[in-house]
Amino acid sequence: MKDLRACIRSLWGMSAPVRWRMCVSVVIGIVRIAASLSFVAVSKWLVDIATGASSHPIWPVIWIFGGILLLQVGSIVLANWWDSYNQIKAQNALRIDLFSHVMKSRWDGRERFLTGDTINRLEEDIRVVGDLLCDRIPAFTITILQLIAASAYLMMLAPNLLWVLVILMFAAVVGSRMFFRQLRKLMAAIRTRESELQQHMQESLQHRVLVLTLTNMEKVLEKFGWLQQDIINNTRKRLNYNAVARGLMFLGFQLGHAAAFLWGVFGIMAGTVTYGTMTAFLQLVGQVQRPIAELGRQIPAFIQAITSIERLMELQELELEQQAKAIQLSGAPEVVVQDVTYTYPGSPTPVLKHFNGLFPAGSFTVIAGHTGAGKSTLIRLILGLLKPQEGRVTIGGHLAGAALRSNFMYIPQGNSLLSGTIRSNLQLAAPTASEETLKQALEHAQAGFVMDLPDGLDTPCGEVGSGLSEGQCQRIAIARALLRPGGVLILDESTSSLDGATEQQLLDTLHKLYHGQKTILFISHRPAAMQYADQMLTLDHA
Repeated sequence: MKDLRACIRSLWGMSAPVRWRMCVSVVIGIVRIAASLSFVAVSKWLVDIATGASSHPIWPVIWIFGGILLLQVGSIVLANWWDSYNQIKAQNALRIDLFSHVMKSRWDGRERFLTGDTINRLEEDIRVVGDLLCDRIPAFTITILQLIAASAYLMMLAPNLLWVLVILMFAAVVGSRMFFRQLRKLMAAIRTRESELQQHMQESLQHRVLVLTLTNMEKVLEKFGWLQQDIINNTRKRLNYNAVARGLMFLGFQLGHAAAFLWGVFGIMAGTVTYGTMTAFLQLVGQVQRPIAELGRQIPAFIQAITSIERLMELQELELEQQAKAIQLSGAPEVVVQDVTYTYPGSPTPVLKHFNGLFPAGSFTVIAGHTGAGKSTLIRLILGLLKPQEGRVTIGGHLAGAALRSNFMYIPQGNSLLSGTIRSNLQLAAPTASEETLKQALEHAQAGFVMDLPDGLDTPCGEVGSGLSEGQCQRIAIARALLRPGGVLILDESTSSLDGATEQQLLDTLHKLYHGQKTILFISHRPAAMQYADQMLTLDHA
């Protein structure tokens, strides 16, 4: 668990976009407090008039009473609308900020958090923190102000009952400290399991065909049930702690209310308290007890929020990739890999060790090697996604990194289409490309079949291109890369799902269009690619 002060500092930073909105919420709350206490005062006034303790005309007071009622209703409606609207604003601001941070974080070949866990943090934990900022904290501030105001009024009517407030406050503080640490641990365990459950659901749905064909459905459901049961068990423990804490607190409140009531009864019998004062007194006792009860109810919410803040802080702590002004190179740049060593985090063995490679400008290089030899790692180093522990990679004389990525036309290994349409996938590479340009890229990638589909470019793609064959997805991904203006074309096993004839046509087209015009790096074991190569590079594991 992180230090509480660190969590508070982080929360202060998260609150920046909505601080003024939180202040407005408190102002609205102050209006509600003023209306509430005015209601008590006017109620006392009316009862005193009715019982003859006051000779003031009743109808003007009734009109004031009605105005205060309207003010109370209006302030409550406005507060509910304002708080709900602010929560959406806060959640959106936090989500875009953290999503951007995660997307721009430095990648070392292995994600620190599983996708489902990250999504859970960006959804549920942001919802909890947004609720804390726009509801819990303003409500807590308003509650404290209401407690102070009601206590001051109550002390004016019955100063000898200060001990009631002392006991109630003592019970609230002791109750919160008694269960704080255990509740925090339970909330952390629950949130961790919820993230694991979301990850499990996401992976199972994405790979449903695999699960069905491997007949592992029972194993998937068994894990699902186990995760849910663990969440239920920890939630039951948390509720048990809450029930005991609240029971003790409410017992103290009831005893305090009974004592206040009897105090008023004996005051009336002694003639020292009017019926109006008794009415005001009982209302004020309620207004003192309700804030303390509310503070007691807020404790689990604050503990849950602290857990969520810790989880969001972990996303904020992801190291950002070094940003630099984009460098656009002209023509086909030379790619040089000089004495590079790279080891993935947690691995004892380097994937590449003192590796050297030269890819001349405008050349066509086929990169081969057995599985695990470092082919994809080499590509990631050239793209600047990974930073070598030793050595350097240069593109056109510039050190590889984010600033040079606009110079790459890259087709990653596997199915890389996103959900949407074929058009939206192509426009990821060229947002302003004309219809004719999109069609031309599809033709060059041997993906002209797209125009024969019923919806053409607007044909929908499911997740990872579902609805299309692997070969179709691969050709659309190639067309997307060809829309980029870069001088380095990188293909990572990008024809693995194509039949021989289609692969031959594609390679022939790419060779005619780009040989000498682009520096081409092609990871492939297939003979068709090798016949076009100016050079072959075979990697062996370090």
